[in-house]
Amino acid sequence: MISCGKAENPILCATRGCGFYGTSSNHNLCSQCYKAFLKEEEAKIVAALSDNISSLTIHDDDSQGTTTENVSSTMKIKQRCMICKKKVGLIGFSCRCDQGMFCRVHRYPEEHECTFNFKSTGRVTLAKENPLCKADKLETRI
Repeated sequence: MISCGKAENPILCATRGCGFYGTSSNHNLCSQCYKAFLKEEEAKIVAALSDNISSLTIHDDDSQGTTTENVSSTMKIKQRCMICKKKVGLIGFSCRCDQGMFCRVHRYPEEHECTFNFKSTGRVTLAKENPLCKADKLETRI
């Protein structure tokens, strides 16, 4: 008779001598010891990946140097309103005056005492976009 998948010589578990039989596909470990082995391997892989991810090197095309950032420190930064210190999260508003983030109440320039001159920048952009067009006063001039 042909046996279907049964081992001829059973092998005892290789790690602790727990009394159970192991298989060669599980590195001669029983099912319980093999699960523990897989968890240990997974923990080693996660630790190695977290060490690699903790410091990233970013290469900029504009600059020749490299900068190193700590990912865990950038993820912990909480955005707060510069006036009332309220957490703004994803709905924070930034102003052109570069004073930081503001909540919905302090987003207006009057509320956070903005130093940015909106009139002069508006006049400069209008002057660039709309050049002055003067027609000749004498149409018949040669």
